Amino acid sequence: MQMPIMIDLTNMNVVVIGGGKIATRRVSLLLEYTSQIHVVSPHITDILEQLVRQQQITWEEKSFEASDVNDADLVIAATNQAHVNDEIKNHISPHTLFNHVGNAQQGNITFHNQLRRGRLTISVSTEGASPKLGKQIIQDLSETYDKSYENYIDFLYEARQLIKAKVIDSSKKQQLLKDILSKKYFNQAEQQSFISWLESMNSYR
Repeated sequence: MQMPIMIDLTNMNVVVIGGGKIATRRVSLLLEYTSQIHVVSPHITDILEQLVRQQQITWEEKSFEASDVNDADLVIAATNQAHVNDEIKNHISPHTLFNHVGNAQQGNITFHNQLRRGRLTISVSTEGASPKLGKQIIQDLSETYDKSYENYIDFLYEARQLIKAKVIDSSKKQQLLKDILSKKYFNQAEQQSFISWLESMNSYR
């Protein structure tokens, strides 16, 4: 059974073996989290080629070789040849993160359905039971957590940093953190008013 976990990919070397549609989807998602993405494939899609021209990713125009994954922190096996994807696993370090697009059980990480609203990320997995159900749940959640949550989450983050910096009792900090969960703070005018109040106050009594 897999445990959900958040990983900081900022300084990790990501290698994607394959240049087709699935590889393109993986790269497009990973670009939201890291800029160190290297693609190995004889051919790539127009989208990947554009990303190469824009210097957002790098590309080696060749077939897979064992040395391609020597320094990788995360490897995505996304070729259209099952035996090549299987071979890739045989050449990675036991501690390397590995995603096998054709057979998730061959890897140690999977890519779940997810909903992002700025700093808010909601991930849903059925562990292979029904990917379609996972997508449906994300769709349902997207209606509950609409785009207004992006500004609201940014407000919560800014407010929390200011509250933590105040020299006040811990109990009062907790009360403030609870207060800003009120629906009224979905209003940007209320957000700005609260932030201004926090910035101007020297103490809270």
